[in-house]
Amino acid sequence: MRPAAGSVLFTLGIIIAISGAAKPPAPGATFPDTVPVFIAGILAAIAGVEIWWGHRSIMRLLTGNADKESPDNPFVILSRLIPALKETGGRIELMNAAEITAGIDEITTRFVTPLVDGRQTLVDQLGLRAGADLLVTAATGERLLNRSWSAAADGHLVEARSSFREAAQAFDEAAAMVPAST
Repeated sequence: MRPAAGSVLFTLGIIIAISGAAKPPAPGATFPDTVPVFIAGILAAIAGVEIWWGHRSIMRLLTGNADKESPDNPFVILSRLIPALKETGGRIELMNAAEITAGIDEITTRFVTPLVDGRQTLVDQLGLRAGADLLVTAATGERLLNRSWSAAADGHLVEARSSFREAAQAFDEAAAMVPAST
């Protein structure tokens, strides 16, 4: 079934369950006579969720190999971010404030923002604990890039360069957390 069918079944199940639960019990009764309708609605909603989310899991399994090469895959983005940081870091001592801020803007736009946008994929593939650890380390790198940008914009080039190097180290740590199988 298609995911749209699952979402429709879920919605209908909720509506049926609410309708079945809306009737008060008859005097002297503990439950209303619409309990079977309520139970049918709950079962339909559960089946809808299974179809809806199960379809996503099946699609992930079917397209898993293609996703590994996709430029939107956060693991691919992270692997491309490291060389970009090394390239900019290798010439940061010769860069002026405007060049540093422009370089950080490009790195953030091309790599960091898409990496953060792929956080659910990271968690799905690494698990909650490992995915969260990687995301926290990447967030540290992002914060240090922002600090570097701010320092450069304020004309504090020594701090900008130092923060940039620390950001690169944080992203190196994040990349080291990625298992070879991904």
